[in-house]
Amino acid sequence: MSIDFKFPARNDRTEFWAPIYKRSWTQSELILTFPDIGIKILDVGAGRYPFVPRQIDELVTLDFDNSSKPTIAVDFTREWPFGSNEFDLVYASHVIEHLYPRDRDVLVMRIFDSLRPGGILFMRVPHKSSFQAVGWEHHTYYGTNGVTSLTHGQNPYLPQFDLVSVGVAIGNTDRFRRDRSVLERVVEVILNKSFQLTDKFLWMLLGGVPEVQFALRKPRTG
Repeated sequence: MSIDFKFPARNDRTEFWAPIYKRSWTQSELILTFPDIGIKILDVGAGRYPFVPRQIDELVTLDFDNSSKPTIAVDFTREWPFGSNEFDLVYASHVIEHLYPRDRDVLVMRIFDSLRPGGILFMRVPHKSSFQAVGWEHHTYYGTNGVTSLTHGQNPYLPQFDLVSVGVAIGNTDRFRRDRSVLERVVEVILNKSFQLTDKFLWMLLGGVPEVQFALRKPRTG
């Protein structure tokens, strides 16, 4: 069964990596795009702050160990306990950047397989300008065009998603779980107007942009 999230219709932009929406999301805003029926959600690397679904949704949490009491505790870079077409939404918050490129790509392939047609992969990672992006525990640095290979078929070893949105977010990483302040709204609108300016220059005014978000859709056909 193909799932249909309520994202507005695709625009006519033709830039190489232009998203449908140049914006970031809060959890409550993302939930407004969910279909009216309950959906099945997988939170990869959920930790102590898993995604909070609606009452009609089913949430499965996945993590490396039992310390955060996930639904399933497993090293998901080595073992994938799910089959094909199981989930409508896969949520990965500040986990992808911790994986070595080979493990990251294998995980993305498994997620793609486990998404139902039309399902969404929603990723949050540190923006490359953020102090959170550096350190031995991070193995990939992301700008706003960081998922190009997943949306334009540049890598024959990776699945190809449809690009729904890209947006940078300010504030601490907990901001996703609450509404923005008026100042945060204004600043994020400015930063998301021009990704090229933000990636190259505007982040300097803030001393770094904490987060970039990618919403990717598994094609309904093909």
